[in-house]
Amino acid sequence: MTLKEKIKDNPTLFALIAPPVRAVKSLHPKAIRDSWVKRKCWKRYAVSPIIEVSQSDIKSRFHAISAKNYWHIYINRNEMDAYIGTALLPGDVVLDIGGHVGAYTVPVAKYVGPNGHVFVFEPEDEGREAILRNLQLNQVSNCSVFDLAVGEQDGVMSFFVRPEKDTHSLFELNSAASPTGQLLRFEKSVRSVDSLVATGEIPLPQFIKVDIEGAELLALEGMRNTIKTTRAVYVECHTTLQVDQGLGDPISLVTEKLISLGSRKVVQVDEFHVLGFFAQ
Repeated sequence: MTLKEKIKDNPTLFALIAPPVRAVKSLHPKAIRDSWVKRKCWKRYAVSPIIEVSQSDIKSRFHAISAKNYWHIYINRNEMDAYIGTALLPGDVVLDIGGHVGAYTVPVAKYVGPNGHVFVFEPEDEGREAILRNLQLNQVSNCSVFDLAVGEQDGVMSFFVRPEKDTHSLFELNSAASPTGQLLRFEKSVRSVDSLVATGEIPLPQFIKVDIEGAELLALEGMRNTIKTTRAVYVECHTTLQVDQGLGDPISLVTEKLISLGSRKVVQVDEFHVLGFFAQ
C-alpha cells in the first residue's frame, strides 16, 4: 500500500493532512489557471446558460443546468479523444450509462450517425430532462432515453439525489455531500444490461460508457453476457469505491473486474478512466 493510500484509508489522518495539501496545491500554476477558467465559466453562465463546445471536432450546444455544469462541460470537452475512432466507430450502437445532462450523449450520437443509435440511462429527473432538451437543441434523433438506473440485476432500489452536486447515486453514503445539506431519496427501477438485451428492449451494443458514481462494479456484473460481444467499455472509476465503500483503489478494482469479464486489454486513460477492449 502506498503512503497516499494509507492516508486515504485513515479518516483522521486524511482530515488533518488534506487542508494544508489543498492550500499548497492551490498555488500551483495549473491550479491558478483552473481557478481562472472556473470563474470565467461562472461569468459566462450568468450571461447565458447555453455553451457551445467542440468535442473531438464535433460541435454541440448545451443548455447547462448550473454554472458548475457549464464549467464541467467546458473542462471535460476533450474526454472523447480517448476512444473516438478506435473503440467507438460510426454506425455503432452505444449505451450511455449515466447520461447526466447529455454532454457525451449528444456528440456520440452525432458521431455514430443515422446508422448508429445511442441508448442513454439517467434516473435523475433534472438530468434526464436536460438530456431531452439538449438532444432537441442539437436536432439529434438517433437516441433513446431511459428513466432507469443500471445495476447487477432487475429490481427497485433507493436512488439518492444530492441537490447542487453531481453525486446522485444508488448509495446513501457519499463524502461529496450537497452544499444545501439535503439528501433526497427516491425509489427507482433498476435493470441489468443483460436483462434489457434478453428482452429485446435494446440491441447488442458495440460500445458502452459507464459513469454512475460508484455503482460501476454492479453495472459491469449485470452485463456479463452482453459484454462478450461488445468492442469496448469506457468506465469512470469513482473515488467513492475507496473513500465511501472501502473497497480499494477504484482503477484497480474496475480493471480487475473487466479482466474477470473477459477483457483482452485494459488501458488506463487518465487518473479516473479505464478503457476495456473485448470483441475484435
